[in-house]
Amino acid sequence: MDNTYEHFGPVDFVTDDQFLRHRLAPSANSEAFWAEYLGIYPNKKTEWLQAGELLNAVLLGLTSYSRTYLSEEEEAKLLDRILRTTEAYDADIRTQEAAPVKPLRESSGWYRRAAVAAAVALAVIATGYLAWRPKNSPQGRYAETITALESTSTVTRHTNKSAQPELYYLPDSSSVMLSPKSEVSFTSAYNQQNRSVYLSGKATLDVVPNAGKPFYVYANEVVTKVLGTKFEVVAFDDGSDVTVKVLDGKVTVYQNNVRNNGAIGAPKQSAILLLPNQLVVFDRKAELFDKRLVENPVSLPDIKSLPRFEYEDAYAVRFFEDIKKAYGVNVVYNPELLENCQFSAAFSDESLPEKLNVVCKTIGASYEIIDAQVVITTTGCKP
Repeated sequence: MDNTYEHFGPVDFVTDDQFLRHRLAPSANSEAFWAEYLGIYPNKKTEWLQAGELLNAVLLGLTSYSRTYLSEEEEAKLLDRILRTTEAYDADIRTQEAAPVKPLRESSGWYRRAAVAAAVALAVIATGYLAWRPKNSPQGRYAETITALESTSTVTRHTNKSAQPELYYLPDSSSVMLSPKSEVSFTSAYNQQNRSVYLSGKATLDVVPNAGKPFYVYANEVVTKVLGTKFEVVAFDDGSDVTVKVLDGKVTVYQNNVRNNGAIGAPKQSAILLLPNQLVVFDRKAELFDKRLVENPVSLPDIKSLPRFEYEDAYAVRFFEDIKKAYGVNVVYNPELLENCQFSAAFSDESLPEKLNVVCKTIGASYEIIDAQVVITTTGCKP
């Protein structure tokens, strides 16, 4: 046993030829070697497994994971190294095929496994998986993701084949309310090195908080990151857009980094923070985000004392501050222009738009929703 590996970490493993050969084309010899290694150094198993997940992340373009270990330059170099490794396998295979046929079944089997693995890896890189794809052809992204994951990991897939929403629990007890014709998947590393799931279709996810392991949902071209919250994702393969809606807590949404011919590209837009009663729609063709309020905002569930929304000769500023508190929605206004604006009203089951309409008409103002915020326009009120 080579003691060189005694002090290896995830990055050391993932840049080691023997490790790469094993991950790309495992053989009986490589299985025995690494089984012996992990038997001698059981304390290195976590880092060894992390290296496997890091390799997957690099192949799949999951930069939210790989960037915790590798810089953009290092990731690009690793991709190039993987490509050269698979090309070397191809060269070996061509040499083997050109040579006289030998009855070495074991050797032939190894090369065939290498050929398959090389083909998979090259296909992932050449097509730029989670990377470049024709803008007029967004379909099939989820299937490609799972195929690539299954080439290096054990993947658990759960599909709702019924006509009703189905509740499914992940290994960490986070729940997924999966809509019909939808599927959620995750690798064997879930809740060990990461909490990443892959979604096709529609689901409402209720995530168990874990500050040490953020939760990621990969849905077509969009990544949603949370620590613990409840939110909805709609991402069908044949859909024109992806929607993320927050029901409780907050999430960060961003476009997955793209890769073109091995070159890493930065996200076209920075991350978008979503709070309760907010949603974002990602246009897959235009590659643009549109942040909005949900159609029917509801009062926040964790507010201990909700405003009564009853006003008698009250100032409008108080109403707008009550809106902020009850719905978690930012209201933008000029307090100086509203300092003399008063109204009387009592609300019960009216929706947020209905409340805003009543108050704004009463004080001679108007409102519009811009970037999930309520923006008040007014010329003021006479004293």
